[in-house]
Amino acid sequence: MADAILVGFVQHLRRQSNGSSSDPRVGSSRDNSTSVSPLRATQATNSPSFATFFTTLIPITVYAVICVTILFVLRRRFVRVYSPRTFLSSLETHERAIGVPSGWFNWVIPFWKTPDIQVLNRSSLEGFLFLRYLNVLTVICCVGLLLTWPILLPLHSLGGKGSQQLDKLTFGNISDAKWLYAHALIAWVYFGFILFMVSRESVYFINLRQAYMLSPYYANRLSSRTVLFTCVPQQVLDERKLRRIFGDTLKNVWIPRETDDLDQLVKEREQTAHRLEKAEIELIKKANVAYQKSLKSGHPDIEVKESPRDVEEERKEVKISVSAESPTSPLSPLSPGSPREFTREDGTPILRTNYGFTGPDHDIVGSVAAQWVPAEQRPYHRPIANYGRRVDTIRWTRVRLKKLAPKISQLRRQYRKGINAPIPAAFIEFRSLVDAQSAYQTLAHHSANHMRAEIIGVRPQEIIWPSLSFRWWERIIRRFLIQGFIACMVIFWSLPAIGVGMISSIDYLAKNVPFLHWIVLLPKVILGLISGLLPAVALSMLMAVVPMIMRACARQAGIPTESRVELFVQSSYFLFQVVQVFLVTTLTSAASSAITSIIKDPLSARDLLSKNLPTASNFYISYFILQGLAMSATRIVHLLSIFRHQLMPFAGGNPRLIAAKYHRLRKIHWGTVYPVFTNMAVIAISYSLIAPIILGVAALGLSIVYITYKYNLLYVYSSERDTRGLHYPKALTQTLTGLYLSEICLVGLFGLKGAYGPVVMTFGLIIFTSLIHISLNDALSPLLYNLPRTLAAEEELRKLGNDPFLASNLTDVHDTDPPANANTEEGGEQGYDSDFDPSDPTDLAVDHGEQQSRSDGLDIPVEGADKAITLGTKTVSSLVRKEFNKTPIPGILEKLDFWSAWITPDPNQDPNFIMRWLHPEVFESYHVLRDEMPRELREMDPSATSADNESVLKDAYSPPSIRERSPRLWIPRDLAGVSRQEVAHSGKVVEISDEGASFDERGRLRVDLEGETERWVCREGEGGRFKF
Repeated sequence: MADAILVGFVQHLRRQSNGSSSDPRVGSSRDNSTSVSPLRATQATNSPSFATFFTTLIPITVYAVICVTILFVLRRRFVRVYSPRTFLSSLETHERAIGVPSGWFNWVIPFWKTPDIQVLNRSSLEGFLFLRYLNVLTVICCVGLLLTWPILLPLHSLGGKGSQQLDKLTFGNISDAKWLYAHALIAWVYFGFILFMVSRESVYFINLRQAYMLSPYYANRLSSRTVLFTCVPQQVLDERKLRRIFGDTLKNVWIPRETDDLDQLVKEREQTAHRLEKAEIELIKKANVAYQKSLKSGHPDIEVKESPRDVEEERKEVKISVSAESPTSPLSPLSPGSPREFTREDGTPILRTNYGFTGPDHDIVGSVAAQWVPAEQRPYHRPIANYGRRVDTIRWTRVRLKKLAPKISQLRRQYRKGINAPIPAAFIEFRSLVDAQSAYQTLAHHSANHMRAEIIGVRPQEIIWPSLSFRWWERIIRRFLIQGFIACMVIFWSLPAIGVGMISSIDYLAKNVPFLHWIVLLPKVILGLISGLLPAVALSMLMAVVPMIMRACARQAGIPTESRVELFVQSSYFLFQVVQVFLVTTLTSAASSAITSIIKDPLSARDLLSKNLPTASNFYISYFILQGLAMSATRIVHLLSIFRHQLMPFAGGNPRLIAAKYHRLRKIHWGTVYPVFTNMAVIAISYSLIAPIILGVAALGLSIVYITYKYNLLYVYSSERDTRGLHYPKALTQTLTGLYLSEICLVGLFGLKGAYGPVVMTFGLIIFTSLIHISLNDALSPLLYNLPRTLAAEEELRKLGNDPFLASNLTDVHDTDPPANANTEEGGEQGYDSDFDPSDPTDLAVDHGEQQSRSDGLDIPVEGADKAITLGTKTVSSLVRKEFNKTPIPGILEKLDFWSAWITPDPNQDPNFIMRWLHPEVFESYHVLRDEMPRELREMDPSATSADNESVLKDAYSPPSIRERSPRLWIPRDLAGVSRQEVAHSGKVVEISDEGASFDERGRLRVDLEGETERWVCREGEGGRFKF
């Protein structure tokens, strides 16, 4: 949401630089927002001059330069903001990025030379494939630029329709229909290239995914061997029955059960523990303040000397020495270190003692905090269960935690005994990845929609547990309702957007709507903010809400995991982007430009639409500039992270939350990111032949976006979201939407101009595209989601020590059994496929003797006309081949043959770039990509876990209330020794520590963010530190 505010602010700056906005677009298309003033919907404003173009470009460029300057200046100092992936201890060693020099500019070249494969090896498959997708889109735009600019731009500029400036470079400026054959021919070439790119990238993705999924780093994970089955019938929800279904390949079974009561108790325990932690910190802070005040007033007689900063601990140590004499008080009769007697304001005595960081002795009687904090100032609250009466928070939470512990243990024992009602789902772990894939690809139940193999590779932390309880008919109804809701939202989202956009014309509304007259009386500055900045921010926030709504819809539809939710959002949000950002913009822009003229002269509709429809592309030039420069600059500067980690690093005063914030990397919602750039590709392809200038702007914008995301994925972003790369093929398929829209648009424009020859050619192109698309889906879809058994068998042979070449041919050197057809090859007995056995003396078979043909050694029977024709054909072709080989023609063809090496290349040769690009199935095959993986990932085995992780694995797929351990609290240590006593008392009911955090002499909190306590609080197996 904060990013949406920045987006709105950038849009406001752009509008201010352009003066009064008169954009006629509606929906989510206006200035990359979601609204437009209806009062301007009929103005023809789609003929921007070059001056307007540069007016849009200059302020956005200035903003981008400022952001990049901030990056260069602050990157050296704010390491946590700009390169956290290089040092955070919460990341595994192989997950940390390789650092770059810390100078002002000397890091640019090493970063530029860092290959994208480092994102794959250090971050995630998703990030690497997203960078590759941006590269693919850039290549598509650059190739289109090379094809269209030399041919189409001169044709458009000399078209003769009299258009001016940017409109002169569009399709609408052509008057001669014969010139349109060039568009049809280039469409065949360019769109054929795009189809080939999508096909080769699909092949590359399949090979890469197979290589990564079959590596030990992934294959030996618990999640890779576990399959989630949903809608399991009640009569099958039994471990013994499931073992009968899947046999000996089944290793473990988790059948989730209802845990409503347990969930409430665990949630209450978590809230109570955190309330105790907050109260303890508040008490310690008050005691520390009182102690420091007494220190400044000379009571007790303590002299504080500061020691140098400890390099290893990175926090201040305070040496305490107690003197018998104070410069501001008479000689104390008490010995050093003993309590001193003072009086409160009411005259009652109080003993104030300094125990230092070591805390009080074990034999100290009474509360140390009471020496510094009166009882009425202790933390308190009014629980509803206590009828709103005031209670001491620390004492009350301790008692409550003590009562909750046995109740939770009792309910957990009941769960493990199977007393709770089962949920219609099951997590089944198999002994190997091959067994899991076999079960995933097998039909498990004879009834429709029952016991569906929902997903393989599900991780416990991404399971949406409420979705597992839906029955099969509930899922069907919910998905129908959700699909209908999303369809309505996609169509009618312009209505609330228009309502928000009307704020931009608030001055006009205030003059004409009676109850809004008071707005005119506001100061001009406030009125300018309301009509200028507020609509841009509100519309951007409205657009940011769309993915959130779609994620909520996905959960209500019964999608069981977060990764599948992102895939659902990618599909639905892409539809929203195409309809609202592209189609609504294009159609309304063209119609609004021509509607006035059409009303005056209805017969001119054909010419006006053919001229004005192409000019709608001018808006997207600004759109690509905004996405390429402004949004990339916003992503790279990380202003919110600077505020969060540098300006207010210890905000909140809670060491546990501060450590969690410090180690929490920003997660990417790929379901939201992909559709934005896929829609940019659709727009660029759709206008590639209508307004080719857009290809250059799109290529430049996508290149800048690529650089931004490469930096963030290497050094900043988290790799937590993981669908094993399934966003990439979906985005490739969605990119083909641009081909269909462009072809349909060309057919319409050709028809409006009366170019019927190009219409026929484009119709043929539509059919060709559809056939290629269907064939591609049929051939590659099974390989996108499943792993083949041949590669799994090859990996098993490699583990047994076989040579890679032999393993690729599924040959095992350890085999001692003869092949099944050994007798046949050695001249042994040959089996019979007929219904009689010649060796049986009772069988009355007729022996016809041996039959020989007159062909050259061809053992072909001659009975029947069809056999005679076959014999004659083979004999003639053999004679012709012999005579042809005697001529010099074969030698000449062999010398001229240059195409065979390009069509069927030798896999052992060193390929050039073009050969590698043309044949990914050969030079980027599974075996090639497997060998390019880092050695540590190929040899890393996450299944070799220590004994400490056995408890985590045992309850890996149990509900969170069963799996979650007791809370761990972290409070700061103080000089007065309050924290040590509170740890001793609270530690009897909850795990708590005051190591690694302390208040200094100024009352400021200091936390060791890379220490042992931080690792203790973020326990292994939770928070993403254990790889399931």
